[in-house]
Amino acid sequence: MLSIVFFGIAAWNVGAFNAPVTNWQSTQNENFYVNLGSNQQVQNVYFWVKSGNATVSVYSGVPGNWSYIGQFALQPRGTDYSVYQSLSLNVNTQFLDFNVQPVTYDSQPMFSNWGITNPTDQAPSPFIQVTEIGLENQTNQQIPIVGIMGENTTDATLVKLVDEQNKLEIPPTYMSKMYFDEVYFARAAENYANHQIPDERTHPPLGKIIQATGVAVFGETPFGWRIMGVVFATLMIPLMYLLGKKLFGTWIGGFSPAFLFAFDFMHFTMARIGTVDTYVVFFSLLSQLFFLIYFMNVVKGGWKTSVLPLFLAVVFFALGFSTKWFVLYSALGLLALLVAIRFKDLTKLKSSLSAKYVAFFDHPFWLLLGFVGIVAVIYFATYIPEMLAGDSFPTIINLQFAMFSFHSGTVTDPASAPWWSWPFMFRLDGVNVPRWFDISYLPNNTVSTISVFGNPVVWWVGFALMLVLTERAIHGRELLANLWSRISKSSARQRISIRAKGWDLPAIFIVVVFFFSWLPYVFISRATYIYHFYLSVPLLCLAITYFINKYWNTRVGKVAAIAIFAGTIAMFVLFYPVISGAPVSTSYVHSYLKWFPSWYFA
Repeated sequence: MLSIVFFGIAAWNVGAFNAPVTNWQSTQNENFYVNLGSNQQVQNVYFWVKSGNATVSVYSGVPGNWSYIGQFALQPRGTDYSVYQSLSLNVNTQFLDFNVQPVTYDSQPMFSNWGITNPTDQAPSPFIQVTEIGLENQTNQQIPIVGIMGENTTDATLVKLVDEQNKLEIPPTYMSKMYFDEVYFARAAENYANHQIPDERTHPPLGKIIQATGVAVFGETPFGWRIMGVVFATLMIPLMYLLGKKLFGTWIGGFSPAFLFAFDFMHFTMARIGTVDTYVVFFSLLSQLFFLIYFMNVVKGGWKTSVLPLFLAVVFFALGFSTKWFVLYSALGLLALLVAIRFKDLTKLKSSLSAKYVAFFDHPFWLLLGFVGIVAVIYFATYIPEMLAGDSFPTIINLQFAMFSFHSGTVTDPASAPWWSWPFMFRLDGVNVPRWFDISYLPNNTVSTISVFGNPVVWWVGFALMLVLTERAIHGRELLANLWSRISKSSARQRISIRAKGWDLPAIFIVVVFFFSWLPYVFISRATYIYHFYLSVPLLCLAITYFINKYWNTRVGKVAAIAIFAGTIAMFVLFYPVISGAPVSTSYVHSYLKWFPSWYFA
């Protein structure tokens, strides 16, 4: 039910399904005019631009007698793709004349110093590609264009500029364009769908290939490049249930993290944007789930247990690593847990240091080295589409060094937020910590705005309880009978490696994976953003669940848990407009949502 509810809310208005897809393009100056059928009061003109750069001069009047109105730029940034540009006209006319002058955007390819270029790359030259032209009147309604005619050209493809008028969104919002890093990732997904080498090459391919599935099915539309994120984010909800159920052994232990994660702001917003972070977290959760199964089996039955869950954990880690490298951080936390168990066992061995050294590499640790090869095979297999499109394997190898150089370098951005500010979601210096993804200013003092940050109940309560849990993980001698009752029935020999000292394994698992997924950003020199905390959010949900599960059978525990659930829903409803892009009045935003000076939404 949680999955159904989440999918319904997240898929609703995730992006235009029936969007314009035909494109007109030119490499030379073009003059043409459009016919509105009768005199109309035209307030704004919109150009939905696919790619390229141009300046547009606009005139009103009649053919042969034009009056200049103004000029505006299409694609002022060379990285923009599938966006719109507009100009305010405020003119009464039946005809509008446009002089489109393609211009060159001379930018250095990102990895050109490594000798990595796309076979489809062309030398900088004037070029513009436009999907559709739209007009808006003073009451913010669309004015249909009934005809188009060239003045200095016989270009029959000009009709593509006005052939999908019924598919336009006027006034436009995020629903009909790419926003934020979609101009990299969603564009790359379209490249893959068209069997091309992608333009975005700073991250591995898998996430963009998954996005390409949506594009292949639903077309090069906002819905097409976003829907797979919604699907994978929905699948994470039952994953959270299984992870919590396995960790705590109760229904409330499974339900609580699934519920909290389903209504977390970041999970919702990242599900609806055409980037790849959602897939990283999905594969990370799958890896953690299978690792936990193996981990518990080792605790219960020793090291001779089946390694199949560990193998699956490695496979899903490889898929996450093939999407974005930062999944490595939490995986190192899992490895640290395994190493800790082995060291704990070695302290019980009454033998020489050299014998203990040899024993450390007993089964399955040599097997783990073999698993590295499996990770490499899976990782480079995701580059097969690029090699089929024309890249060589040596180029792919060089690309890895280029990617590492890029991410280990210094990238500055005044809109970035340091790692320590993420759990708190604000800064005293007023710098925006919620990352502003997009905003469209609409009529009647309303806006469509999208920001990414966390549900205050989940993040603030979760982080506070994570600190409590950290102390318990270090000193705790209380064991959750719900989870470890089966283990307690094991023989003393089976229990000696972990339970002899009363270690609280659920607390240790949550705390270790959380800090391994978060604290590596202390050492990252380049600009970081609050959505880099996404990998840690499931652990905040599990930290809250730890205490809900522990005290659920008490009256106070039930009341507190229900209050947390209700507060999570209340915050989601309250902030829904600024995490979804749903139109909302600016007075609502400023009156009810701007809790801190650093919270900018409109």
